[in-house]
Amino acid sequence: MSRLVGRRGLLAAVTDLLGRGVPVALQGPHGIGRSALLDELETAGGAAGQLVLRAAGVPAERSLPLAALRDLVAQLPAAAVDQVLQALPPTSRAPVADGLRGTPSTDTHPEPDPGLEPSTGPVSGAPSGAPAGPPLLAVDEPLLVALGRALQALLELVSRRSRVLLLLDDVQWLDAESSVVVGYARRRLGDRVGLVASLGPGDGIDSDPAALVDLHVLTVPPLEVAETIDLLAPLGLPAQVAHRVHLDAAGVPALALALAGALRDQPALLGRPVPLPVSIERVLRQRLLALPEDPRETLLRAALLHRPTVRQLRRSGRIAAEEDIRVAVAAGLVVDGRGAHLADASGDGEVRFTPARLASVLLDLTPAARRAALHEELAEAAVRPAERARHRALADPRPRADLARELADAARDAAAAGARDLAAELYVLAADRAPADLAGSRAEWLATGIETAAPGNHVDLVRGALADFLDAAPTAEQTVRVRLALAELAGSPAGTLDDVLAVALSDAGDDDRLVAMVLLQRSRVALMEARPEESIRRAEQAVELLGRAGDDTGRAAALTALAAAYRWLGGPHDATLARAVDLAGPGPGADGLVHTSPGYMAARFAFYDDRLEEAWSAFRAMLAQVERGAGTDEAHVLRCLVEVGARAGHGREVVEYAARAARVGAEFGLDPHTAWFVQAQAELVAGDLDRARRLAGQGASAAEDSGDARYLQRHLVLLGQALLRGGDAEGAARALERVRGMEQRSRVVDPTVNRWQHELVTALVRLGRLEEASGVLAEARRALDGRSGTDGVGAQLDRAEAELLTARGDAEGAVLLLDRAAKVCADLGMRVDQGRTLVARAHLERRRRRAAAARAGLEEALALFTDLRARTWVEQVRAELDPAAATVGTPLLDRLTETEARIAREVAAGASNREIAARTYVSVKTVEATLTRIYRKLDVRSRTQLASLLRDPGA
Repeated sequence: MSRLVGRRGLLAAVTDLLGRGVPVALQGPHGIGRSALLDELETAGGAAGQLVLRAAGVPAERSLPLAALRDLVAQLPAAAVDQVLQALPPTSRAPVADGLRGTPSTDTHPEPDPGLEPSTGPVSGAPSGAPAGPPLLAVDEPLLVALGRALQALLELVSRRSRVLLLLDDVQWLDAESSVVVGYARRRLGDRVGLVASLGPGDGIDSDPAALVDLHVLTVPPLEVAETIDLLAPLGLPAQVAHRVHLDAAGVPALALALAGALRDQPALLGRPVPLPVSIERVLRQRLLALPEDPRETLLRAALLHRPTVRQLRRSGRIAAEEDIRVAVAAGLVVDGRGAHLADASGDGEVRFTPARLASVLLDLTPAARRAALHEELAEAAVRPAERARHRALADPRPRADLARELADAARDAAAAGARDLAAELYVLAADRAPADLAGSRAEWLATGIETAAPGNHVDLVRGALADFLDAAPTAEQTVRVRLALAELAGSPAGTLDDVLAVALSDAGDDDRLVAMVLLQRSRVALMEARPEESIRRAEQAVELLGRAGDDTGRAAALTALAAAYRWLGGPHDATLARAVDLAGPGPGADGLVHTSPGYMAARFAFYDDRLEEAWSAFRAMLAQVERGAGTDEAHVLRCLVEVGARAGHGREVVEYAARAARVGAEFGLDPHTAWFVQAQAELVAGDLDRARRLAGQGASAAEDSGDARYLQRHLVLLGQALLRGGDAEGAARALERVRGMEQRSRVVDPTVNRWQHELVTALVRLGRLEEASGVLAEARRALDGRSGTDGVGAQLDRAEAELLTARGDAEGAVLLLDRAAKVCADLGMRVDQGRTLVARAHLERRRRRAAAARAGLEEALALFTDLRARTWVEQVRAELDPAAATVGTPLLDRLTETEARIAREVAAGASNREIAARTYVSVKTVEATLTRIYRKLDVRSRTQLASLLRDPGA
């Protein structure tokens, strides 16, 4: 049973190609898992009764003729080798035996075979531009012919009893003669001999007919985030720490495992580049030194640039930068800005070292004088004044007043242009280059640098500047500003935030404005921790103090926070937000503060009220402003777009925005559970239901560990929806009841924010707990009384109540409610809910034994979901319309969802339900419910029967 993580689809593709007689090459960078895949194929082939022969290329043995061939022949039955040798002419027997076994040979060789066309060029798979290595005629042509015929005869003989599978690891390092002989024999045996070769970095298959031609190349991709988390789970790393490792390792399994060792007991390093273990740093240093000089020189310039691109590298004089970066990408040393290992390096995408610490390793290998000279060159090539100033400062560390002022001016310009990370670095450089007579400016530059860096979560830069700031004799105002900026960093535990803000309040003294700034931040933290009453108290105090100080901008921000807290508790939120908008204007706020601005909150309120087109337009306009600004702003706006799009039915955009949010979160090191929420929301509508459940489960655990009650609620709502749609009503009810309890403890009364009520009613109905469902429904209806903007929530409750009435036998009452819900959803543009209402109506018709009406309803829903590109709903409705089509001719595991397949494999491997629950972020009862579904789908009745069925190679 496979224990590989994330390679199920790739293994299936290899197996399919081999079954059709197609030889395969697995290509990927160092550590990607090519050899592990060959291990898996070797095990599976042996279990299937195949004769598996395996050899590996080694650089030190590439000059040894026939070394790999002899390794393969040594694995064949000796009697078969003897039989083939005895059939040879006496004049050929000794030299062929020498070639196959390494026994003494003679100088007599057979005549050449015109069917073999050896080449004097490099063996196929040799790196582009690499030396050709030993010529193919190091063993002369007649002997190669004879060896090819002998190996063909050998493989033909043994393949009469079982199929033969050849596995060649690191084929680029096979000696050229073995490559020729193996290729000759394999091509003449067709599908009786399968071949899988692994190709190392930069090694493609050319048209050389004497080598391993006609292989179908499959790229071994990096692991996805969830797969890396699975890979590292046995090490005991929290999911959010494993997420950080994934980003630094760029999904390379071997590197992820190595880096995880450095973090196992250091979760506080989340959000910072993962420190390299000494052994890994040594390997990476050797890999850098093994690069040809030109690619290494190009990488050195990339390490010195702020955000290196191929275009910048070419401008700096590296004419062949595109090819150099391709070599480095193939070697697994850098990736493009999207984290892709084999992407086109010709564009203007950012080149990123993987792991990030690798850039420092390369710089450490370079003398300081050489680095300074290169910075001077890069300053001449820079396009933007800010980048030119940066390189000039890094080329000369001496204090200079004129350069310090130039850097500060460049920092202001960079911040205004949205390049906050560059601006923050320039402010810190300005402070570092400031002479003693600029001490006052130095403190201000450090404070501004920290304020600029914090919203983008540039943790290392903030921490580096903080030590200098504390030694710079800052004013009270500067100190308070810096402490408030520290509170903006992602990953800060709740306890740490409280400590920072308590000290900041002390620093503020009697200054009304400074005290108000601290109180406002405390209000926001309280709301994040689901303490709306405290949030209201702090915000009201801040509003009063800022009014006294005459700070209208600050007062608008405080009124915005107050309006959000009022909404939760049923206070005058609309009037309060209107006051904030009047003070600040309707547009989004300043860069880095957009997500706390009145304009942003007005768009959130439109979303809560189901004014979806208004919210969609507002957030799309905001995105244009924040996409080059602070990472936190962009992440917030992208999350809002995904939430609105998921309700309105913008399936394509939802997927795109979620992917973009993941990239932003990775780039800025934001808390991973925030990105997981966005991804789970997108998966729930337009992706994969199982991935949605998994992301929501991980996110709930991580949010709870971080003390982020707001995101814990969000994740639990999505988890409940995913479990409910996956058939686990009990698990769904537990998740949603947790949200209900949290809201009750916080006295939250607004049903438009979390939207869990109708899902909980449905879950309870499916569990047969009708009285409890009726109680939840009545509670939600009471919360709607007297509130505006609740028509959408009312429609969702109508649909849930219709299910309750259907369960009680009141079909006519259910029809009336569903008709009303359908109209409201259509009027408000809640198109996904409109489709769900059609499905509920179809279920009702089926219960009334009106098959034609039920089918018509499902077909209408299918058409709507297809138009919305709501993939998960399309799949669900199609399965209801034609349940048999999903299983006919389908391999066993492919009949299951991803979670079901994973649990089935865990059972077959001998894991208990409790062990499976721990590994999949669900309860033991959920595992039991999933197993029940698996038994039903696969028509088995026990764990033993399931394990036996899956151990069959055909599964």
